[in-house]
Amino acid sequence: MNPFSLVTRPVQDLLQALVMPFRALFVIGLTGTINYMTYSGVWWFKWVALGMGIAVIASLGRALKSALLLALVAWVGWKIYQRYGKAARERFDAWVQRASPKAAEVVAALRQPA
Repeated sequence: MNPFSLVTRPVQDLLQALVMPFRALFVIGLTGTINYMTYSGVWWFKWVALGMGIAVIASLGRALKSALLLALVAWVGWKIYQRYGKAARERFDAWVQRASPKAAEVVAALRQPA
């Protein structure tokens, strides 16, 4: 499994929702043309059209799910920022400055015997 699929899957779902209707039109047109050229009394390409219609609806559903999930994540992030905001950012930056050792301190610590 691709470790980045959690991040890239929503983008793929949205792209698939944009591409699938055109792909469906191409497949339905191609099978309709083949059915017309080899007509033997049965219009079988209507089943292809039904299947491609279901595929288009499914891809739109996945895209809607991904869009709603992205909107939820954005809303939660916005609410967290509203609640904690700039003060939390300043506290975090101060903690990073205190927590990350300076290069000279690391070299001095490595040179001392254990």
